[in-house]
Amino acid sequence: MNAEDITLENRRSLYRYIREHPGLHLRGISRDLDMNIGTLRHHIKFLERNRIVVSKKDGNLKVFFAARKLNADDKRISLLLQQKRLRNIILVIIITPGLTHGEISEKLSIKPSTLSKYVKILHEKKVLYFEKNRNEKRYFVRSEKEIVELLMTYKKSFWDSFVDNMLEIYFEQ
Repeated sequence: MNAEDITLENRRSLYRYIREHPGLHLRGISRDLDMNIGTLRHHIKFLERNRIVVSKKDGNLKVFFAARKLNADDKRISLLLQQKRLRNIILVIIITPGLTHGEISEKLSIKPSTLSKYVKILHEKKVLYFEKNRNEKRYFVRSEKEIVELLMTYKKSFWDSFVDNMLEIYFEQ
């Protein structure tokens, strides 16, 4: 195999990986593909320059997506779904809409103060909304069908039996 074939194969596997795992950052991709960071940067730069892959800044990280594969909302949501705690909160609320803060905390065994931080992020990112009933808030997921579709499409990228179990429950309802 010559150098050009290796380069092409690296780019193909990199593109496939990014397409199947949207919203991952450079080091995560490097680790998962067992590819040197320098080599990875070189190929990503090529893929971005040719508009095959696009990147987005997420805090201090630069994350990658296949171009024309996800719309802006899908990209925003897939970034959140890559984080296990956020994903689990979303899944629990999809399965049981209208849960209170305490109920979510109990179901996921998350301290209420920690849960507050995550719920705030999801609310600010417009993934969750709440309805106030007397002194308690009941939480719901916006764009439930789109989120379930993302979870089904990119299920491989989560490597999480919790996702499989929750999707199974969702489709049984």
